[in-house]
Amino acid sequence: MTNSSTTPEIRKAARIVGLREFHTPSLEAVERRRLQLWLVMAVMLLSLAGVAVLTSLWAFEENRPIWLSPAVMRGTVVALTVAFCIYAFEKELHLRRLTFLLADERVLTAALTNRLRETSALLEAGKAVNSALELQHVLDVILRSALELLEGETGSIMLLEGRRRLRVVAVQGNDPARGQEVELGAGVAGYVAEGMEPLLITGEADRTLFRNLATRAQPVDSGMSVPLVNRDEVLGVINLNAGPDRRFTEYDLRAVSLFAEHAAAAISNARLFEMERTHTAELTYRAFHDPLTRLANRALFVERVEEALVEDAETPRRVAMLFLDLDNFKTVNDSLGHAAGDRLLVAVAGRIDSSLGHNDIAARFGGDEFAVLLRDAVDDFAVTAAAGRILESLRSPFSIGGHEVFIGASIGIAVPDEGESVDELLRNADVAMYRAKDSGKGRFAAFAPEMHQAAVERMELEADLQRAVKRGEFVVYYQPTVELSTGKVTGMEALVRWEHPAKGLLPPADFIALAEETGLILPIGRWVLAEACRQAVRWSDDHPTRVPLMMSVNLSARQLQLDTVIDDVAAALDDTGLAPERLTLELTETVLMQNGDDVITRLSRLKELGVYLAIDDFGTGYSSLSYLHKFPIDVLKIDKSFTGNLRRGTGEGVLTHAIIRLARTLHLRTVAEGIERPDQVGKLQAMGCHSGQGYYFAHPLPADEAIAMAYGELAREPVFTNGDSG
Repeated sequence: MTNSSTTPEIRKAARIVGLREFHTPSLEAVERRRLQLWLVMAVMLLSLAGVAVLTSLWAFEENRPIWLSPAVMRGTVVALTVAFCIYAFEKELHLRRLTFLLADERVLTAALTNRLRETSALLEAGKAVNSALELQHVLDVILRSALELLEGETGSIMLLEGRRRLRVVAVQGNDPARGQEVELGAGVAGYVAEGMEPLLITGEADRTLFRNLATRAQPVDSGMSVPLVNRDEVLGVINLNAGPDRRFTEYDLRAVSLFAEHAAAAISNARLFEMERTHTAELTYRAFHDPLTRLANRALFVERVEEALVEDAETPRRVAMLFLDLDNFKTVNDSLGHAAGDRLLVAVAGRIDSSLGHNDIAARFGGDEFAVLLRDAVDDFAVTAAAGRILESLRSPFSIGGHEVFIGASIGIAVPDEGESVDELLRNADVAMYRAKDSGKGRFAAFAPEMHQAAVERMELEADLQRAVKRGEFVVYYQPTVELSTGKVTGMEALVRWEHPAKGLLPPADFIALAEETGLILPIGRWVLAEACRQAVRWSDDHPTRVPLMMSVNLSARQLQLDTVIDDVAAALDDTGLAPERLTLELTETVLMQNGDDVITRLSRLKELGVYLAIDDFGTGYSSLSYLHKFPIDVLKIDKSFTGNLRRGTGEGVLTHAIIRLARTLHLRTVAEGIERPDQVGKLQAMGCHSGQGYYFAHPLPADEAIAMAYGELAREPVFTNGDSG
């Protein structure tokens, strides 16, 4: 103990008893001072005794001084004796007080020393909790510090796993106990964990409180078990066992409770950290992976391509990129539902991934678009072989919700040139993919520089198409529909043309697909519908004595997907005054199969307007005859591929005849498309086909020429009799 820690009372008492030379009074110094005091007192008493003897001898001498008289000497001796006794008594009292003060100081010093040891141990435990250490290490430090402070022999920390089981995770002095398990409520630890109250074991009698106590490693007479609790939730138990010569006290129980708080905080922090780390890892995974297919997303794919391009420049390895787009996925998605479409995408992703090499990466860009990075593309053959494996893996049907679904893909291939960026590589692969689609789908195409020019032209055409809609650059041509039995024109089909300011008159094949893709087909289709209705009324007004002609207008898939198509048709009829029974709306089989229930609803509402409905190009789509009775159809238009087969002989017209007979059974009118020769007319008429269209009768014509052909001299006799040489 230093001088700065000596209390003022001790210093004052030390000065009183004559210990001024001691900077640090101690019990040993006090005892020495007491011995000195009693020695001095003994010497003084002996001296007084000698004085008393001399006084008695001098008492018989007659010539002695007056001050040596016996009475004076006795009084002096008594006075000195009393004075010295009082001095000695006072010093003894101060010595005793100093002894008590020093004893209290020693006890206080011992307590402070213990508290410093406890604080040091707790600080070490707290430091371990707050440091970025593994939980196991933190628990080991806490357990070791608690045993050292409380002089325990063995100890353990058990954590609650699940809801009813404790497992030993940290051990000191009893290694075989590591990993042992007990049920909640069983044994001391289970009892403490279940009750969430600390327990001090001070004797064998306490052991009768617990069931299944045999789960302890060995019986002890003094031990402590404290629950690890955080926010009213038990996390585990800390157990400390004393040695043979040690007995834990309530003070020890309070001390170990502090360690238990540190352990509970460490466990809670570790779990929170683990949850945060898991959450962060999940967020990171989601940021770079497609949530549906679990493939890499665009961001991760681009990053990997950038890395591969750098490696490609430094090593002889070669990389390549494949860009995939599923063919007709929208049809499957619309017919079976989005949930089935998602399952199909997951299955497709699995087949693509299984077709790749170990170092290759597959990614989903969104929708039905996928990309593949080939890292070890030795040559062009290896690249095309990888694309072929992917296509082959998709040929087998997919089982989706009890349906067999066939899906293909169009693949674009791009190999980077020196200095080419990721964006350029993606663009080239995308361009090549569209070339594969335009070539018939279900195939792959490698990028060539001229494809880029075609893509630029496509982009320019899209811009021109948007301007054409705003400027009204479209015109309607009309192709006659002829009644085969009489040769008379009974109707017209409206066919749109684009009067391009630079390229001239463009047929539908040059821009309708692009219009469908961009959504521009909606304003174009709306305009064609209104213009065709207006033209039909104008013809009737110009030729009031003639039989009014039917008007056929094609509806696109985009139009039929929207409920507004009913309003558009109603508005066209109301605005032009055309009778609904003179309007026929033509739809393809593919359109009918998309969103089946919704389509049936819209077709029924269109029928309520009074118009006719026709299936165009019948036989080229799904050809699901079982669906015909579900749709409110009035007319079947037989595709020209069936009409063309008639030229090969009567045996080749079996399918055509079957379609006509089916239509007759369903009480549907039939119109044969693509008639080009008179023998086809005769065969179709013999089969019972009602009407026909084709170049044999007339090409699509402007409005004036079409009506002249329909109401002119040419129409007074059967049309086909004048076209033998055509």
